[in-house]
Amino acid sequence: MQNNLIVFIHLSAAGVAFGSLLYAILLLLPRGKQDDAAPEHSTRYRALEVLAPTVFVSLLVLLASGIYFLFANYTGQNNFTDGYYNLFGIKMLFVIAAVFLSIYQTFTLKGRISNLDLSPENRKLVPATLDQMETVGKIALGVIAAAAFLGVSLARF
Repeated sequence: MQNNLIVFIHLSAAGVAFGSLLYAILLLLPRGKQDDAAPEHSTRYRALEVLAPTVFVSLLVLLASGIYFLFANYTGQNNFTDGYYNLFGIKMLFVIAAVFLSIYQTFTLKGRISNLDLSPENRKLVPATLDQMETVGKIALGVIAAAAFLGVSLARF
């Protein structure tokens, strides 16, 4: 029962991370470019302001549930067929890349354009930073999709 709960949490976090990126990057942001409001009041700004922390927290939950599952089931993981550990290693590279992209987007890029009331000189950075956040989001979407595909592929072992 405990394994089922951990797998459910793991898959739910993956769905939230992948689904929120997919929705925001492919559906919401193209419509937001047509928004003629001030950059800090635009749809793009609001979407990326919410998107970055959501994906970051989802990736933290993914990491925590994946590590817990590995440690809880460590003794039963010694009879895998050839190729499992190769795929697992590649998946971990994608996971590490996704975490670092999310950290960069959440703490560096979002930090440049947050608190515009306290630092109004950063208003000129908003359009370029939003474009960078969108690009990083697209890369993160691809990396998370690859990690999810490899995770599903690992289930056959």
